[in-house]
Amino acid sequence: MLINPNISNQSDQKKIQPNPHVFFPFWVLILFLLTASMIHVNCKPTEQSPDPNVPPYFSGKDFDPVWTENPEKDSNIKRIPDSLELIEQTGKTIFPRDWAPSEHLVVFFYATCRGICPLITRNLIQIEPNFSEFPELKIFSISINSKEDTVPVLEKYRKTYQIKNTNWSFFTGKETVIEDFAKGTCGAEMEGFSVERGKYEFVHTENIFLFDKDRYLRGIYRAKGTGDIQRLVEDLRKLRKNH
Repeated sequence: MLINPNISNQSDQKKIQPNPHVFFPFWVLILFLLTASMIHVNCKPTEQSPDPNVPPYFSGKDFDPVWTENPEKDSNIKRIPDSLELIEQTGKTIFPRDWAPSEHLVVFFYATCRGICPLITRNLIQIEPNFSEFPELKIFSISINSKEDTVPVLEKYRKTYQIKNTNWSFFTGKETVIEDFAKGTCGAEMEGFSVERGKYEFVHTENIFLFDKDRYLRGIYRAKGTGDIQRLVEDLRKLRKNH
């Protein structure tokens, strides 16, 4: 029996010839998925545009200013941690949950400082009248030398500077907790030589930090001099207007 080789070749060709009706939809699907993924990558939600009428929040290790209506959804935004434990000059221990629902100004100092601390304290006393329109505003002076700045030392410091403002409190606490708060939440990454203690260590910053009613960081200002004070007052007004 003779076998026609052409018949075998034709059969093989039929077996290996791609069916356009099968493969074409497959490639269309691949192309569609690739396009969709590119659209998804390139269409990420953009950050809200800067609003001159609203103080920014601060995010990440670089403290980038951001504007958002939902700060609670961004864990990178700087906020006072619930674990921050402070001891007031009265001896009372407080946590952030005990803070009054008001704006807070935070500064760092230590009572035996002979350098910038007295200047900052005197400057705050000098600029206090600028805050008269914000009767609920709190000022927290937090010591970074908890081993020496005990409750009696803080009370004496307050009396020495004749501070009568009942909204201005002085605090001490666990040194590592305060240092973590100063560096992590406020960006006070400062280290220098302490003349009083004779060594290099974490030292205070001359900045004032503004926190809103929800304990989010909303502004950073220079406490030395009065150049930033008007900006601070304006930001307080903006916060009041937007709450």
